[in-house]
Amino acid sequence: MSIHAALSLLLEEYPQARWQAFAKNAMADMLRIDIPKEIADAVDNEARYEVDGSPGKGNWADVPWVAVLDRLVTETAQQGYYLVYLVNEDCSGVYLSLNQGVTTVRQQYGVSTKKALATRAKDFLARLGALTKGLTCGPIDLGVNKGLGADYQQGSVCSVFYSRDNLPSEEVLKSDLDRFLGLYRHLVDNESSLYLRADTEDDEAGLEPEKLKRLREHKRIERNRKLAAKVKRLQGYTCKACGFNFKKAYGSLGADFIEAHHLTPLSDLRGDVVLLDPRRDFSVLCSNCHRMIHRSEFVNRVEEFRAKYVIKVEVSQETPES
Repeated sequence: MSIHAALSLLLEEYPQARWQAFAKNAMADMLRIDIPKEIADAVDNEARYEVDGSPGKGNWADVPWVAVLDRLVTETAQQGYYLVYLVNEDCSGVYLSLNQGVTTVRQQYGVSTKKALATRAKDFLARLGALTKGLTCGPIDLGVNKGLGADYQQGSVCSVFYSRDNLPSEEVLKSDLDRFLGLYRHLVDNESSLYLRADTEDDEAGLEPEKLKRLREHKRIERNRKLAAKVKRLQGYTCKACGFNFKKAYGSLGADFIEAHHLTPLSDLRGDVVLLDPRRDFSVLCSNCHRMIHRSEFVNRVEEFRAKYVIKVEVSQETPES
């Protein structure tokens, strides 16, 4: 199945599915599994991007969606910003939109959510500049006036609409997806939090803007909660450099505590390719070794760091999850 076939099936079958039982429905499963897989297959770097789809929670959604999430920004459609295919209420078409997670905005702004989303969308547009030429910029029309769908309308930064009766070819759909991925990457690569954060850490002092930006991107990778948790689960909780184990030192207080260290050198953090395999591209280090390895010439070579700088290593023979 192609993107074209997946969207065609969604637009044709979803109206009928909404009259059926929600639980164990084939259309619901397709939105959660099959259609996201087709979109994921068209995304070059699957390690960096997660594709998720939703027909609703417990009941059919007025606006079903399939989102492409950059793990460096968000792993849920409830927050951050992402690409999303949004089907309008009458299923006459679907938008590909650079949009925003609305749940966390709702929690923060309450009745002013729509205004906040529209203001944030304008900021994103300003950052993208001429890159959005030829696209629809600003709010979209999903045919709804309440609920999450109404917020999605205001949260749209830029979009393209595909009519059910005139759905483009697979080539055009993939080309558009690539273009929107480029817009997404541009925002992530120039994320203000990477270089405008006020709380400068010790290892960031005196760095020129480009090196500071790469260092903060590196930290954002390491502090991704879901990814770090998987790294620790697979590699254990004993420092690979000095053998320190927080549980042995602090008892239950130190249980399951260690830091995930991304092995990609800062100089290689350029462009879209970010290696995120929790076994191959990370190590686990205690807080001290983690700080020190970043100051050394062995940021991606833990064994060499240990051999040169760590004295009297006694590495525990912990057996992590297989």
